[in-house]
Amino acid sequence: MKMRCVPLAGWLLLQGLLMNPACAEDGPAAVVVSTSKDPDWKTYRAFNAGLDVFDQQHSMAPAASLRFVLLPKAAGASLKDIKLRVAGDDMSIPLAVAEDGTFAVPRSEAALKEDAELMLNRKPGTFRWRPDVHTPGVPPNARRLGDLRLECAVRWAVEQYELPYLFRKMLNAAGQPCVTARIKVDNIAPRPIAAMYLSLNGRRTQLPASLLEDGGKVYLAPVHDQDWPDDALLEFEFLQPPGQATSYTN
Repeated sequence: MKMRCVPLAGWLLLQGLLMNPACAEDGPAAVVVSTSKDPDWKTYRAFNAGLDVFDQQHSMAPAASLRFVLLPKAAGASLKDIKLRVAGDDMSIPLAVAEDGTFAVPRSEAALKEDAELMLNRKPGTFRWRPDVHTPGVPPNARRLGDLRLECAVRWAVEQYELPYLFRKMLNAAGQPCVTARIKVDNIAPRPIAAMYLSLNGRRTQLPASLLEDGGKVYLAPVHDQDWPDDALLEFEFLQPPGQATSYTN
């Protein structure tokens, strides 16, 4: 989540805590289960808070289930032989990681009791996580707005869980990230994007180019915009190599 356009030092501090990229010069990591704390990952209790929010706000994407996805953060990061588990002192639950990097986090009273953590067999700073909510039937060049809103709500629930109380209070006083225009919510694009549109039932509008960053590799989703309901689609016009026509489906 991009914390900007808010004249509070706390937002800038949060951006530093949550978005500070790790250096990635070491290449692929050895396949060993890490026992060191990775700042990109939270405790099981924090992820469980995300599960709670998904259940509470499931109406935004009633046909979707909640998964999470591993996204490479370090150069050369690979999903090959990746292993993920929920681990405590006396318990361990392996989490299956699909070929696309997605995984589910189960409910576990034992993990809550032991204050377990999600452990990845990669060096800290190699991968980041994101919620993954996809309603079936959405075209591959689009995201449903309700899905993005629910992803945002889950992500915020997980990220804020372990922040100090006064820090959370200060942040929420400025407006939660998923419901205010003062905070832009960043998403990783599947391919570099040239332009974005919001559409629903024949209504269609192009969004400002300022919502695309890093050459179209990152897009800022307008999840706060209540003029568009959950069923609206955020459509992407992808960049193409020189000499090729842009393929786009309404």
